[in-house]
Amino acid sequence: MKKMRATKTASGVYLHYVDGYIQELGVDSERVFRDAGVDYPNDVTSNERVPLSQLAAVIEHAQLQTKVPDFALQLGKRIPLMAHGNLGVAMLACKDFCTLLRLSEKFSQLALSSVHLSVTDQENTMALQLRIETGYPVLDTAVIDAILGSLVETFRRLSDEDIQPKCVSLRMKKPNHYQHYEGLLQCPVEFGASENVLLFSKKQLSLPIQTADTIGGARLVERCQEDLRKIELSSPFITRITQIVSSHLASSPTVTFVAAEMELSERTLRRRLAEEQLNFRELIKGIRHQRACYLLRETDYRIEKITQELGYKETANFRRAFKEHEGVSPRTWRRLMKD
Repeated sequence: MKKMRATKTASGVYLHYVDGYIQELGVDSERVFRDAGVDYPNDVTSNERVPLSQLAAVIEHAQLQTKVPDFALQLGKRIPLMAHGNLGVAMLACKDFCTLLRLSEKFSQLALSSVHLSVTDQENTMALQLRIETGYPVLDTAVIDAILGSLVETFRRLSDEDIQPKCVSLRMKKPNHYQHYEGLLQCPVEFGASENVLLFSKKQLSLPIQTADTIGGARLVERCQEDLRKIELSSPFITRITQIVSSHLASSPTVTFVAAEMELSERTLRRRLAEEQLNFRELIKGIRHQRACYLLRETDYRIEKITQELGYKETANFRRAFKEHEGVSPRTWRRLMKD
């Protein structure tokens, strides 16, 4: 089977804010970008998308040269909603913070591919889960930090009330500067957790947003849908399929479902796959295996939970499929990776 790797991207505007914050700290931003191998700003404009490899390199060198331990937390506070284009303006138009989080969940890919937000509505609370899979550990942590900083600043700006999470759980190991997180979030923060989750009071999230615009907001949501569609259409064929399958892996997406999501007939999808020398069933197996390796390596999820995340009906099926690829069981592979 032909192997193709999807190019993960982010909006180029974020490099401008990284540049601005580096300069604010009195550090030579040209040197940071040069050492990261990025010809900025010559090769990057705000309306372009840039590879995550470039963003990761810039973040890594920025943290090294500025020596600011909470660089990304502070960077997030400096990125306004308007920086996210139509998505940011649509968020400003939301009627309340519940709606804002739901909108972020739906269109997070506009800001950064490989960022998946999930909002769970509970009895008196709402949980926001953050799953970051950029492929670059330094960028994964930086994105989490930037989201935390941005959320705190956004909530502060859009409401007269003091909206803060009730508690926060983060997968990262407890850093030396953990007090910065507690100071920013003003709530208990658990490090080394199995998932990245922010828990909010539903009552607080139901508060109105000062800039709400119901009529204009509906049109802005349409623009977000158009923007998302443009990104999908500009992506290579295999990338679009991979994104759809990855987003619905737990429900075991069928070729019929994927074809409908791509607005193609099932026959056309199969023909296009054949042209790429790909088989849908083998493609699903490959995506599942990549996801399995990530979850085994980067999380402490139980094997049973990983089985559910991957869309397998039985744990035995997952173990058998994984062993076909790696020659060892998932549990053994995880132990070998950590040794």
